[in-house]
Order: sequence, then structure tokens, then C-alpha cells
Amino acid sequence: MKKYWLGIFISIFLLLPLNVKAVICRVQDKYEAEILIDKEKIGMNEKAFISIKSDNKYEVKYSTYNNDIVSISDEGIITPLKYGNATIKVEINFIENENTIANCPTNLSLEVVSNNSSLKTLGLEEAEIKFDNNIKEYMVELPYNTEKVNIIAIASDAKAKITGIGRRYLSVGENTFNIEVTATDGTSSIYTLKVIRKEANNDNYLDDLQVRGYTLNPYFNKETFKYTLEVKEETDKITIDALTSDKNAKVKGDGNITLATGKNNLEVTVIAENKEERTYEIEVTRLSGTSTLNDLKIEGLKFDFQKDTYIYYLDIGSDIDILDIKPEYDKDTVIKITGNKNLKEGLNNIYINVKGKNKSANTYKLVINKLNQEEEKRIEKNNILLKVLLVIFTISVIVMFSLIIIFIRRNYKNRYLKDFKEIGK
Repeated sequence: MKKYWLGIFISIFLLLPLNVKAVICRVQDKYEAEILIDKEKIGMNEKAFISIKSDNKYEVKYSTYNNDIVSISDEGIITPLKYGNATIKVEINFIENENTIANCPTNLSLEVVSNNSSLKTLGLEEAEIKFDNNIKEYMVELPYNTEKVNIIAIASDAKAKITGIGRRYLSVGENTFNIEVTATDGTSSIYTLKVIRKEANNDNYLDDLQVRGYTLNPYFNKETFKYTLEVKEETDKITIDALTSDKNAKVKGDGNITLATGKNNLEVTVIAENKEERTYEIEVTRLSGTSTLNDLKIEGLKFDFQKDTYIYYLDIGSDIDILDIKPEYDKDTVIKITGNKNLKEGLNNIYINVKGKNKSANTYKLVINKLNQEEEKRIEKNNILLKVLLVIFTISVIVMFSLIIIFIRRNYKNRYLKDFKEIGK
């Protein structure tokens, strides 16, 4: 039974291919030698052997062009010194009657290969990995919106080959990537990178909702989804500010909104990371009908009316008991005038209350100073004196201007005559 298993083992061994490279060296079709090297690649901890078969008598000399990469003994034993490619020179001298008859130099190639299958760096473009050369497995957690990663790796040996790097798409959950490093001697190492892509968040609530410059009715609550707001007719735009509860959620319907007159049904929609939506509604009513006057005139009085100026000071004569007030306003505006009866001497207040259909209201105030007869006479005298002074001032300006003209003309004439006389001489 033992002989049976031994026979099988020997048969298998004989069938295995031998890693031997043979080179035939032939001279004059008479001298021939077979040069054999047992390896074409050699690791740093190995040795290679050269052997020669020949029916002729010969002497052999070994050398190398790359003494820094390998050394070779007189017996043809090769010892690696560092990684790289080396050329081994085998010089065979065929001998007859103790004389060298023929020479056959041959070059053999040998590569000193590395078994270094480690990485120098391993990382992701989208996240930081604390890499340690002694650790072969890593795990990284990324948000849902990370759909792909870029795996970056550098081998410790520049000649080693790396597979499993570059762009990789992610599924939701755990994604396993194997990065294999193959050394030049064929040995390999595998680094495992597990990337967890988080589940999409379903949070589609708002943390805050505001209309800039206004207060919503009711006050904001993330669980309240309908609100109302009234603005004046002149407000044609509003700004909606919305803050999501989840930073990865998106909002549409916020920002600057143009309003039409009447009711505006506005929607602010929150889109969660998993695409689920929730809508908050704001009913904005832009009221119509203004609460300001377009113009204001009072019979017999002159003053500069401005619709946004709400108080005026006016003097009236002692014989006026009521003013003929003529306001101009929109058809949807209602006005009410109070205090415009039986005006007494001194200060009187007249109020013009303006109420728009938009429920807003403003009040214009006329402060009327009703003069007594003595004040009227004094004002009249002052006015007459002012007119006389104005006439005198005007006449004085005219006279002065005329004298200046006469002086200029006379001076010009005298100078002209003097120049003319000098020319005549």
C-alpha cells in the first residue's frame, strides 16, 4: 500500500513543469553546451543556480553587469542584493589537449522581484480614512446623497499592481470593495473597504417659517400647516423664509413672492432626502382701497399738499366760520371730516379721517389759526410795507443796473477816442 502511494507521488512530481530556462551554446557545429538557470525571477530571500551540460571538455567563468543587484559565485550560485533586472554573463571555453579551442559567451537575464504586496496609502476622495499598513479592513459611513466614491491607493512598491481602485457606485447600505495588491513575485494582499451609505432621511418638516416683516396667524408650529396673513394694497411683494428641520431636505416656494390683489394661496413644500413631500400653506390677502388722499384743496387757501404728510398749519381771516374742504380720494375710500364748524378765534383743529377698504386708516390734521381783526390789520400793514419795500428794492436795482451800463459805455467811448487820436498823430 505504501509503495502504491509513493508511486503516485513520484508520477505527479515528474509531471510538474520545471521552472528552468535552457540556452544552447554551439561553436563550429562541433562544440556544444547547454546552459540552464533554474529561475528567471528570484526573490530577495532566494538563490538561483546555473548549471552546464556538455559532452565537450570546457571551463566556465561567471560575471554580471549589475553587481549592485546580484552577486554570482564561481560555482554559478546567484545571490540577490536588491530589486531590479540583472544580466548574467556565462563565458564557456571549450578545451582540447589543454588548449582553448573555442569560446562561447552567453548572456542570461534575471529579475530580482519583490514580495512586497502592501499599500503605502489608501483613501477615498469623499472621506478621510486613517490608514495603517498593518490593518487590512476599514469601514466608512457616508450620507445618503453620496452616490459614488473614488477609491485611491498607492502601493509601497512602485512595480506592484493594484486592482479594485477608481470610481465605484454605492447602493444604500453596506458596500464591500476589495483592493488587491500583487507584488512582482506574484504574492498578493487584499485590503477590504466597507462603505456604508446611510438610508435617506424622511424628515420633511420645517423648523421655522416666516414672512419677513409680518406675523403669521397663527404663530408658527411645525405641526400646523395652514396660515393666514393680510397686507396693504401697496404691498406687491413679500419674502418667505423657510428653515428645514433636516439640513439635507430641500424647500420650494420660498423667497420673493409677487402678490395679486385679493387672496393669494401660497405653498411652501419641503422635500425630504427620501423625496417625500410636505406642504405648508399661507393664505395672503392683499387688501384693496387706500387710506390716503390723492389731493386736498381748500377754497381761498393755498398750500402744498403731500399725500404722506398728515399735518398742516394754516391762517384764515376773522370772518371765516367754516372751510370749503375739497378732498380727492379713491372710490373705495371713506372719509369723515370733524371740527370744521363754528371756527373760533385762535387755534382750531380739523380732522380728516380716511379709511380704506383694506381696513387701514389714516388721519390728516389741519391746525387752523383764525385771526382777530387787530391781527388782520397788522398783517395787512405788514403786507403793504413789504410791498413798498419790494417796489423800492426793484427800482433801486433797475437804477443801479442802468448806471453801470452808462458807466461802461462812457468808459469805452473815451478809450476809443483816445486811441483814435493817437493813430491820427
